[in-house]
Amino acid sequence: MQSNLPLRRGLVLLASLAMVLSACGRAPTGPALAPLAAAGEPVLNEVYFDAPGTDTGTFIELKGPAGKSLSGYSLAAFDTAGTQYRTITLSGSIPASGYSVVAQDSTVPGRTMIDAGADLNNGSGSLRLLRGGAVVDALAYGSPSAGRGEGSPAPTTGAGKALARVPDGQDTGANSADFKVQAATPGTANGGGTGGGTGKKVLFDLTKAEDAGNADWRIDGAYSDYAGALRGLGYTVASVTGSAITSTNLAGASVLVIPEPQNPFSDSERAAIQAFVQGGGGLFLITDHRTSDRNNNGWDSPEVFNGWDGSTPASVASTFQKSLDADTLFGLGASFNSSFSDPVYTATPTTSHPILNGVSSAGVYVGTSVDVRAGTALMGAGGKTYLAVNSVGAGRVAMWGDSSTFGDNTYSDGSTGQYNNWPNLSNAALGKNVVRWLAGDL
Repeated sequence: MQSNLPLRRGLVLLASLAMVLSACGRAPTGPALAPLAAAGEPVLNEVYFDAPGTDTGTFIELKGPAGKSLSGYSLAAFDTAGTQYRTITLSGSIPASGYSVVAQDSTVPGRTMIDAGADLNNGSGSLRLLRGGAVVDALAYGSPSAGRGEGSPAPTTGAGKALARVPDGQDTGANSADFKVQAATPGTANGGGTGGGTGKKVLFDLTKAEDAGNADWRIDGAYSDYAGALRGLGYTVASVTGSAITSTNLAGASVLVIPEPQNPFSDSERAAIQAFVQGGGGLFLITDHRTSDRNNNGWDSPEVFNGWDGSTPASVASTFQKSLDADTLFGLGASFNSSFSDPVYTATPTTSHPILNGVSSAGVYVGTSVDVRAGTALMGAGGKTYLAVNSVGAGRVAMWGDSSTFGDNTYSDGSTGQYNNWPNLSNAALGKNVVRWLAGDL
């Protein structure tokens, strides 16, 4: 904690110094400082204080031992001049996750308690975690004229970003070293942001002609902005190239994205992907409308995900007939009842889920409906489900019904597509939230 005293002094030294100051006729100002990040004490782990527009969904996150009572603890907020303007009295205990989230309102996922005071001053200020009159932990951010944090202040954030300890829970005694700007992750581990990252790898498949015809679902093409948005969260993003997906090229990955595949999966590929998900991996299946056969080989993405439906092509080797068989393996499937005559839809949330935090709608152009055979329908329109999720083994699966939504509307040859007239979500909440949920970070 920042003060006249050197950091990381013990309580005995602090008490002794207080007596010396008193004897000299000068009493120490402010509450006495406790040892920095003392064993068993919670720390201020993440603050989100500047939401876009009118502040909603702001929060303060503590990280500490599961089950620890917060009775007797409070939060004290200070303005840029160091004047205290708010006190929040804490209650309850730290959940089993190790994260306690004081939320401004009920829109914050993973919240432990709600207090409107969790909306802190934007720009510059300080926040202290107190136990009785002792300072347990402290954070100063921006350029306060009188900081109440530890060491030099952490950076401030722009609207829509949080300030978080990266690595998660790290406390070196210097706010500027410990806190980074990142996407908000209430109730879950921090990652991403400047100077840090989750270290998790997201792979985009490119073995199934995802860039065939007038599609270009490559991370260096129409998905370049989607890949960039994920990198901005601290993920490593790469492509799976070659002719097949194997357990070897999935090793070390947290999420596999398959965007509108045009070639079928073999039995061995299906087994590798199934093992990846069962072992804890995340799988994002992005399909498109019926008859979206980009390379004219008789397969469109609904068939690739669900298996050969018997209409095309004329003959299919048995090892490819089931293709990915998403219905059986993952409880989700792309239906065949959508056609190119479908209008443009605006999909809206149909339930509450962490993926939908900050998401109000998404544009879907002639999208294939996703029939939820097991799992949870999240977004839909026109009586169809366009986003569905499921937990499978130790892993998670999500399916979305329109490949263009996550693209930047520009193909790698510089031309633009037909997808300019509805929301592009790669830099908004939906696309990033899906991957974060699949990776276990949301």
